[in-house]
Amino acid sequence: MSIRNAIRHGSKTLRPWFNTKTGTSLDFRIKAANGCYIYDKNNQPIMDFTSGLMVTNLGHNNQYINNHMKATIKSGLTYFPPSVLTDSRELLSEKLINISPYTNGKVFYTSGGADANEAAIYFAKHHFKDTPTKSRILRFDKSFHGGSTYISSYLGGDARRNEKLNHYSFELNTDIMMPNPSMSDNGKSSIEKIEHLIHNEHESIAAILIEGSSGTAGCYVYPPGYYTKLETIAKTHNILVIVDEVMSGFGRTGKMFGFEHSNGNPDIITMAKGITNGCVPMGAAIISEKISNDFKEDIVNNGLTYSGHPLACAAANACLDLYDNKLLNHVQSNSKNIKRRLNYIKISYPELVKDVRGIGQLYCIEFNDNNVYYIHKALLKKGVYTFFRDNNLYIAPPLVISERELLITLEKLDQVCFNIWNAINYQ
Repeated sequence: MSIRNAIRHGSKTLRPWFNTKTGTSLDFRIKAANGCYIYDKNNQPIMDFTSGLMVTNLGHNNQYINNHMKATIKSGLTYFPPSVLTDSRELLSEKLINISPYTNGKVFYTSGGADANEAAIYFAKHHFKDTPTKSRILRFDKSFHGGSTYISSYLGGDARRNEKLNHYSFELNTDIMMPNPSMSDNGKSSIEKIEHLIHNEHESIAAILIEGSSGTAGCYVYPPGYYTKLETIAKTHNILVIVDEVMSGFGRTGKMFGFEHSNGNPDIITMAKGITNGCVPMGAAIISEKISNDFKEDIVNNGLTYSGHPLACAAANACLDLYDNKLLNHVQSNSKNIKRRLNYIKISYPELVKDVRGIGQLYCIEFNDNNVYYIHKALLKKGVYTFFRDNNLYIAPPLVISERELLITLEKLDQVCFNIWNAINYQ
């Protein structure tokens, strides 16, 4: 048995989104990480070109974050029930409200992105509790809002949701989804169909759930003016707007939140990943004053044991100190280099590359056929780790990556694409 097969079959961990029988080039172990790099068992550096799963925005082993967590551990307050207030959680809530469009909103904490979206659905449906028929949640056809449970899978629009049919009796694939916008017509066809749907069925719709900017569903970017039109249509018909910023939040798109590119004003904002840089699991939903007023008398019948965990709050408070304008400007500058090089790759290797899409430091290359696997494998041999799904290879390095590191890694990507393109054309 090969070393790779030994690792795959000998592991006692049941890995998520992983096929033990076929395996992938992920059959290796890492033992350390620092900055933009992870290190294998031989202490060889590997560029983490997708921030793990678009999580470590501020790089691995960030000492400022580590020190905040160490101070919390030293205090002895490493757990207490989430219904009891703590100073660090209140400070974090204030910081989150300050970067939101709200003045008097509130923050509800969860353990991750999927349950943050589930909490948002709870708040939306509770808001219309006196109108029980107004309960549907519209989402985009190509979207992903978590895969941990029945309800979070239901929220997503991509193929992963339908695999849950083997485990749940509810017919997930029969629910009406909103058509994704296309750049080719500036989203006109999509917005017209959604407007028609909402006009006819708004009395049964409680909210629309959209991503601040598309992530693992394919990095689809909203056409100019599209988000504003969608938000206006929803609010005109008394439908709440929930924006999922789990992946697109905290500087990933060059703004603190993705919806800021359209000057959006959603009712609920969900988040996770970059909120703690992945140091400790945490999710959150910032709710507007209109929604939080529902709980001036009503009990919040929702919550998790580890909601607003003290260590997570310590990490998040440190992270929010680091998400400043200087970093956002750095992301916007890096974005120009990424976009320029990926467009060059698309033009240079048309038989290999179908499309490139993205914004900020959240891009993907869509390859033809199954070439993405060979690209991923070849990059790993060059010391570059990338996340891929279906035919999409994701380019989402830590926001703190230097221009030099970025250009060197993009050059490696170009070299790999050339080699595989050359093999296809001259085999």
